[in-house]
Amino acid sequence: RGERRPLPAAKKKEGWLTIDGAHANNLRNISVSIPIGRLTVITGVSGSGKSTFMHSVLCPVAKLATSKTTKITDKPWKSAHGFDQITAVHEVDQSPIGKTSRSCPATYVGVLDDIRKLYAQVPAARARGYDAGRFSFNTDGGRCEACQGNGEIKVEMNFLPTTRVPCEVCHGLRFNSYTLEIDFNGKNIGQVLRMSITEAAEFFASQPRIARPLQLLADTGVGYLQLGQPSPTLSGGEAQRMKLVTELSVGQGKTITQKLRGLKTEKRNLYLIEEPTIGLHMSDVCRLIDVLHRLVDEGHTVVVIEHHPDVFAEADYLIDIGPEAGAEGGQLVASGTPEQVAKHKTSVTAPFLRQVLDL
Repeated sequence: RGERRPLPAAKKKEGWLTIDGAHANNLRNISVSIPIGRLTVITGVSGSGKSTFMHSVLCPVAKLATSKTTKITDKPWKSAHGFDQITAVHEVDQSPIGKTSRSCPATYVGVLDDIRKLYAQVPAARARGYDAGRFSFNTDGGRCEACQGNGEIKVEMNFLPTTRVPCEVCHGLRFNSYTLEIDFNGKNIGQVLRMSITEAAEFFASQPRIARPLQLLADTGVGYLQLGQPSPTLSGGEAQRMKLVTELSVGQGKTITQKLRGLKTEKRNLYLIEEPTIGLHMSDVCRLIDVLHRLVDEGHTVVVIEHHPDVFAEADYLIDIGPEAGAEGGQLVASGTPEQVAKHKTSVTAPFLRQVLDL
């Protein structure tokens, strides 16, 4: 980014989330502070207590403060302060974004609704009386009834795994022939769903509500995915980046709406992300870092557990837990800017920081 965001004043409670006496699993009554509206990375060796702190302490504390329904009887911390300064907490993990073939990137990021409305406005569609529902593969009328809008037929065979073959009626396009006769810029909706995210972002360049979230997805390195690709086929890393972009897109959309209405725009969420770089190419890591920074630029607080040096070198603030794993870990070894932690003598992370920061 060129320079780090300045940290809030250390002696003021405003601008910090503070937890005292965290003692879950191997955590040794540690006290941790996290700057609000900054990118914080938790470092340390595997088994040092990073995940325990995030999922067993930080997340429950935040949920208890932001949700009226959350109740916790056994609190693995002594006290917590500053959590009234955030609106909500979100764990952005690598779990699937959908369990059925009817879920896909287009439905998850919400662009399919706008695409359906766009096709319903085509003169040929209006002449036939087609509404947006006609262009849904989940309802009767417009979808291919032979495959029920799945584009595939499930084939069950004795002594062999169940397999799927393209539908012979719609040839995988999901819709019936009458629906596929409606086109926008020479493409019907079935062909659009077969486009890659990058191709679709260019195709809908004149439609900002559709193009913008697709371009954000392409920017994170998942532009090769098809708009209609079944969600269960996405990897954990792909699903996690889809979630991040959705949060970024929705957050910015709400900000724009609030600005138009003249309302207060400050909405501070806490995002908890664990090892998002697993399996990513170096170029995709750079794109991921950009998405994390964009979330923070929106005013949110992002806390990431990470082992990748390029990620924790980009942090505004580091929390190093260790020094070793298991019974030899669970302590707050160091905290501060990457430059400050790099100077720590006992931190296992410090040598890697010095190398990547060229100190």
